[in-house]
Amino acid sequence: MEFCVDSEIFKLFPGIRFVCVIAKGIDSGKINKEAIEHMLHEGWSVAGKASVQYGNPQSHPNIKPWVARLKAIGVSRKKFPNSIESMVRRAGKGGEPFHIIPLVDFYNAIALSHIVPAGGFDIDQMKEGLSLRLSREGDTFMALDEEKEINVPAGEVSYADGNQIVTRQFVWKQAKHLLLNEKTKNVFFVSEILGDLPYETADNVAKALVNGLWKCFGISTTAHILDERNTHLAINE
Repeated sequence: MEFCVDSEIFKLFPGIRFVCVIAKGIDSGKINKEAIEHMLHEGWSVAGKASVQYGNPQSHPNIKPWVARLKAIGVSRKKFPNSIESMVRRAGKGGEPFHIIPLVDFYNAIALSHIVPAGGFDIDQMKEGLSLRLSREGDTFMALDEEKEINVPAGEVSYADGNQIVTRQFVWKQAKHLLLNEKTKNVFFVSEILGDLPYETADNVAKALVNGLWKCFGISTTAHILDERNTHLAINE
């Protein structure tokens, strides 16, 4: 199986790069939860300050390009708010960071610290591999908070496993399929870095993911950065 990015994505988001990290052999009994908690609190603090630094989250230089790029392809910000803007807005309200499970808290900490989207997919649930493409007729999606599949309109930027859409509107909402859980052992992490951001952003996020996986999970791995010239990455070799 592999992860592949369709050429159309690079036309819609010029210069975009994808930081990809494959983590295999995660042992739920050997997770350094204190380290994850520390990372999450640090990220929450960074994002909380970022929320007001430029007047509002959507004006932050890492978020503003997402607003503009998604608007340009017809995505309603009100109906489909991008994930990083939503998290930064939430952090700006103060209080303690929210928790999901250690793996999700980990990639949320990375996202919040660097003000970029980040996510993860359960490799062992994959049927055909992972692709980022425009949705097409016959694609379906079951949201985390729903019990029934819906048909996805054609033309949405989507992560997909075969005809199952696993994230709608690029960085909006994840599906139940490929969702990380307490028993997940093998994860495909990805962070989307727009071409509008400083070039070193991708390298910084890559280092944070790799170093964090070692510190929090005892997993030694490497990062891969995909771009318009390098659009495929093997997930299971």
